[in-house]
Amino acid sequence: MTENEFRWMPHHEGAIPPAGQGKRISTYNIALEGWRRGLDLEFYSVIEEKSKLKLRYSLSNGKKKHHFQLSMGDKVSQEAFDICDDKDLTKQYLRKLNVPVPEGKMFTKNSSKKEIGNYADQIGYPVVLKPTDGNAGKGVFANIQTREDLLNLVDHVQNELGYKDILVEKFVEGNEYRIYVLDDQVLGAMMRRPASVLGDGEHTIAQLIHQKNEIRRTNPHLTSRLIKVDREVVDLLHRSGYTLKSIPEKGKRVFLRFKSNLSAGGDSIDTTDDLTPEIKQIVIDAGKAIPGLAHYGVDMIVDLERNTGTILEVNARPGLGGHMFPVEGTPRDFAAEIIDFYFPETKGIERSPLFFDFDAVIEPILTRQTKVSKMVKTPVGPFYGMELYISGIVQNVGFQAWTRRQALDRDLHGDVENLEDGRVRIRVMGTDKDSLDEFKAACYSGPYRAEVRDVEEHEWNKPLMIGFERVKSINNLTTREIKNLAKERERLERERAKAVQKYERLINRRTWRYTEPFRKVAKKVLRK
Repeated sequence: MTENEFRWMPHHEGAIPPAGQGKRISTYNIALEGWRRGLDLEFYSVIEEKSKLKLRYSLSNGKKKHHFQLSMGDKVSQEAFDICDDKDLTKQYLRKLNVPVPEGKMFTKNSSKKEIGNYADQIGYPVVLKPTDGNAGKGVFANIQTREDLLNLVDHVQNELGYKDILVEKFVEGNEYRIYVLDDQVLGAMMRRPASVLGDGEHTIAQLIHQKNEIRRTNPHLTSRLIKVDREVVDLLHRSGYTLKSIPEKGKRVFLRFKSNLSAGGDSIDTTDDLTPEIKQIVIDAGKAIPGLAHYGVDMIVDLERNTGTILEVNARPGLGGHMFPVEGTPRDFAAEIIDFYFPETKGIERSPLFFDFDAVIEPILTRQTKVSKMVKTPVGPFYGMELYISGIVQNVGFQAWTRRQALDRDLHGDVENLEDGRVRIRVMGTDKDSLDEFKAACYSGPYRAEVRDVEEHEWNKPLMIGFERVKSINNLTTREIKNLAKERERLERERAKAVQKYERLINRRTWRYTEPFRKVAKKVLRK
């Protein structure tokens, strides 16, 4: 038994550039899906509070235009967004339609510790503490067992993290799901699992972490969210009777952290098939309780044995990455569903296999060189593609530059790369089969300095970037480029060392001591 290899949806494979990964994965994939269907795509900037620049985008079919921010489109009203942005206000709306929510109450900076403690005593422990306007799990503490622990954490959340308004809620047992809904239809659900490795009876925990990180690097949602070995990991392993050199038995899952945050190495697991009609109805009712909420995500505690659930939060612009690129389970193409919803007339259009260089598109906006960046329209299919391997005297004779000119002159798209074995590989795609055949015929001759001895041809149907680029392998990098990469690696290592030192200082502060009971409880839960 081993960790699952990441599974791409075919039309996404290799088509998510660095700028479209991580936090911008929803933005890029929705924009890409619309652009691939022939819609006009523009990216632009807006300046919000404290002069912060925010990236926005629009899609248009020439007759209507819709605007988006992250995963949220303009069919979600401003009122709905404002309600979802306030956790306490969200609960008030949900209660009006009898949607199950945890018993809880909001407290401000002016609320006394005695008032907060008395309320927690009244509803009974364990309880949950969270900011009213937090996100990504920041400032959230669950399963707090005593009044003393709660009040210590209140001080931490309000005074050290800076969240003034807080919620104290009754802790609800069950599995936490993230569920996505569009137009009163539940599209999918996922569950987050804390960072862990699965033993195979052969490799050490350190080796298993390395292997799993290699898999995470291939996942565009997790490529920068690797499992980092720090004091927290070492401490939890020690408490569980392991070290980094331990070899877990085959099939044994060893947890490395308490929290399930994906940014800390957690796994997204598709759980859509677990949802019953009754649980789906609760989620749909939650959306109906908030006016103008056309599509949204909910965090929900699900009790499958009792076939019920409790809504924790409603998010007007939830991240789609965990659903579209799960570690385990079926990928859900929510980007396609959103474009279907906003532009239903494009459902029957054949999706272009091309993608665009998101880094190059948004860089002028982020550096404030321009306010708007408009994408050239993608060609309309059907597409034809081929992969060619050219043998002979074909390197260092201008073959790559020649290939690029030949492709662009024929409105073809793709790339060319020098291989270590002396050959040149060309991947090319276009909508005109005759142009593609002409290009292939030209490759049998090549530029005047080349001597082509053989052309090996294969069909190519995977995504390619619009335009035509020359790909550099590591062996073809210049000395300066290699030195720059080495310097960047050294910089990252220094930042990592500083982060570990900061963490070590943190655990010596009183907050770490205050949260010790919480960590002990979490450990017991994981053991169960």
